[in-house]
Amino acid sequence: MKKFVAFLGPTVAAVAYFVLGQPLWATAGLGVLTLIGLVLPSWRAAMGLARVTFVFCLLMFIINELGIAYPYSNIFVLTGVLGLFFLSGESWKGLYFGPGQTRHWTRRAFVIGLGFAAVVLALFALLPKSPHGLGPNPVPAGWPVDVLIIVGLGYATFSTLMEETIFRSVMVAFSRAALTPPVAVVAQALIFGAMHYRAGFPSNAGGAILSFLWGLIAGWLVLKADSIYPAFVMHFVVVLTLFVGLNFLH
Repeated sequence: MKKFVAFLGPTVAAVAYFVLGQPLWATAGLGVLTLIGLVLPSWRAAMGLARVTFVFCLLMFIINELGIAYPYSNIFVLTGVLGLFFLSGESWKGLYFGPGQTRHWTRRAFVIGLGFAAVVLALFALLPKSPHGLGPNPVPAGWPVDVLIIVGLGYATFSTLMEETIFRSVMVAFSRAALTPPVAVVAQALIFGAMHYRAGFPSNAGGAILSFLWGLIAGWLVLKADSIYPAFVMHFVVVLTLFVGLNFLH
């Protein structure tokens, strides 16, 4: 029962928040699960993922209500989620920030990132106007390539640090007490995919599916390497390749 609630509660809430457009009810539901974990000690470990998802959704809700603009919004979210981690008393290694087998998996992560970005670009070129496609092109048209690369490097770095830390390290780390590592990876990938339904690129139904697959691959890399760094490499390569490639698909 606890494992079922630990998995289903946060994932359903994320779908309700980002896909169904019910942020208030989704955040409130996550708050109830978090409260259960605080009131009932036997449920505390099972509500780990719910706590992280609650903090994430609550901060997103506050950001949207206050109209906090990017990149300050992402800094706000990352600071809040990392604050939750520090309060838990976990170690950095527990958050997958140890070296693990990073050297063994870095090259593979680089190749996987290039391949995944190529698939996204190909699908975007084939389905640019589909309502179930990947959303609008986020890269401004007409930018010089050198400016595009510089801006892309900055955005890829920031996006990598924020999203991989939140989803593939903190969420997976907080899930381990109740879920097996593979199930924890599936859970965070579902939340990651749901978020991309309305936010970022790719978006819409197609983008959510691709982002779910992205989350699965990145989570798998974290487990295989016992480290977050190969997932950092993959994410950076994907975002930078998309940023440059989308410039030619206007």
